[in-house]
Amino acid sequence: MSVIDELITDRTQADVTGRVPGRCAADCNTLNRVEQACAYIADYLGVKIETKTWQMQEWRTASEMQRIRNNIQTLKDAYFVRASTPQLPTAINYTSVTEANHIEQILADIDYMHESMLSGLNRFSFKLGTRQLGNRR
Repeated sequence: MSVIDELITDRTQADVTGRVPGRCAADCNTLNRVEQACAYIADYLGVKIETKTWQMQEWRTASEMQRIRNNIQTLKDAYFVRASTPQLPTAINYTSVTEANHIEQILADIDYMHESMLSGLNRFSFKLGTRQLGNRR
């Protein structure tokens, strides 16, 4: 199971109202999940970004949220996304479930496109010169 499988893209207002653990707050777990997904994707795309590991006592700052936004934009610019991929918020504030879902959906979509490309390469690959093709003798 990769960090991509841990991304949460389907939060609802009920998660926030009911204070569902792991789904309702932009805490260090949420930030670390996003940071780890960014690092994972950047690694296989060969893109340089700056990530960090968040501690429970740390506060989110505007500059740190801008750094995360820049990381996601860098990854988005480096590869393909689906037509349905949401737009990256102009600022990451974690003020709504929609914003939180969009942030993690973008990362999930980049990984989906990459995995689809790898799968396609495996399906359509063949070795030249190992057997005759067509009606050639």
